[in-house]
Amino acid sequence: MWGPTDVYEVRLPLPGDSKPLILGQVLTGMKPTDPPVVEGKQNDPMMPVAWIKTYTGGSGKVGRAFTTTMGSSTDLQTEGVRRLIVNACLWSVGLEDKIPEKTNVDLVGPYDPHPFGFGGFQKGRKPEDFGATK
Repeated sequence: MWGPTDVYEVRLPLPGDSKPLILGQVLTGMKPTDPPVVEGKQNDPMMPVAWIKTYTGGSGKVGRAFTTTMGSSTDLQTEGVRRLIVNACLWSVGLEDKIPEKTNVDLVGPYDPHPFGFGGFQKGRKPEDFGATK
């Protein structure tokens, strides 16, 4: 799975009964075919980019939590990232038995997100300007 955002540093070890699902590997470029960085500390250790854990709420009921550092507008162009998030939502509410072998995460309309970065803010833009309907 690949997403165009960076691998962010997280505090290790992860808390409680956290279980990493995906470790992020920093690449030498911004394409999924670029090789990983091998020199230096960027991939030592590789950072979790998606993980799960349980918690106990105030009523004593055990809950499930999913966390990811992925999910920017451009990450969501990637089928694997969309599938990860949809499947994690199903798992989080106890519906893991409803997760098919390959969840359909096809986009239901055009999706052309504005790339992330500094200096991209455009004052006065409204949802309608991005193709949203009322």
